[in-house]
Amino acid sequence: MTENYDNIYNEPYCVKDGCLYETVERKGKVTMVRLCDYVPVLKSEITFDDGSESRKAFEVGAVHSNGTTMPTVTVTADEMSSMKWLIEKWGSLGSYLPANNTLGKIRHAIMSTRADVEFKTVYSQTGWRKIDERYEFLMPSADSQFTVELQGKLNAYHWSGSASADKLFYLTALLENGLLPQRVMLPLLAVTFLSPLEHFLKAASCEPKFITALVGKTGTRKSTTAALMCSFFGSFTASTLPMSFHDTANSILSNIYSMKDVLTCVDDLHPNGVYGDSEMKSTAQNLARFYGDRIGRARLNSKIELQPSRPPTGMCLVTAEYVPEISQSGLARYFIVEMRADDIDLALMTEYQQLATDGVLA
Repeated sequence: MTENYDNIYNEPYCVKDGCLYETVERKGKVTMVRLCDYVPVLKSEITFDDGSESRKAFEVGAVHSNGTTMPTVTVTADEMSSMKWLIEKWGSLGSYLPANNTLGKIRHAIMSTRADVEFKTVYSQTGWRKIDERYEFLMPSADSQFTVELQGKLNAYHWSGSASADKLFYLTALLENGLLPQRVMLPLLAVTFLSPLEHFLKAASCEPKFITALVGKTGTRKSTTAALMCSFFGSFTASTLPMSFHDTANSILSNIYSMKDVLTCVDDLHPNGVYGDSEMKSTAQNLARFYGDRIGRARLNSKIELQPSRPPTGMCLVTAEYVPEISQSGLARYFIVEMRADDIDLALMTEYQQLATDGVLA
């Protein structure tokens, strides 16, 4: 593999005996100074785009002079500036010659290979985005030309292949009094299919400013119902919903920003002791403010610079055992849908869960 790297660098860097050298002119003589015992190359430059900010990262690979192919590593722009990652990621194989500015020269050599680099963008927010003057709906999908990567339980969001025409009657059947009474099903379907319109409603200054709460006692299968609605945008079950009231407020705020133009869910508001109740009520109040006002928290970075806020960008379901006990203004932002013990047809729900597993809804 080393022979392919012989001419990989621009001057003044070159490869000799599987090592990175710098050619230096001193007193009219050209000498070669060894920088490290391997050949590091830049493989790709990645732009991570979260909808409000972009950050750079680099994929770097190397071959050691002893013939070892070193693992390809992803390095942030800050890490590339300091170059401490050489030892942190490659251990003893990543050592370098102790001399003034050796790290800067190795970095310069790596970046000088960019003529052979693959440039790619990774999106960390779903939903509508105007790319090259055309609207695209970003979503993790094996068939998409765009790369969308989501973290944690959010990676359950994805597009599947198109449903066959003979499966589409299942969608219209949801409108009938079968699986759930219409007083439950119609609001849930409305908020589900409102989600992909959120981008354009915001552009028209009529962004929906409410949050839907599915309220019922334990055993009414609120979480199962919420998972079915979320399955229009991915693969979810009652135990794999995107968020819960046990998550931290900061993680919830970050996630609801990433879930643009899709339906998400914060699951399981329930009695949880004095301290737990206080935390959950605070989260319920914050959700009311976030979705009711469509605002995010102001943030400062490590340099005390104001960062773009990250407001909610989709629609949200909350499942709860009781109506959130929060301020009147907060509660006014909740659309309450009550579920009762005998509301759900369990046989039909099993059938629809299989459809969701098969990707028909998504």
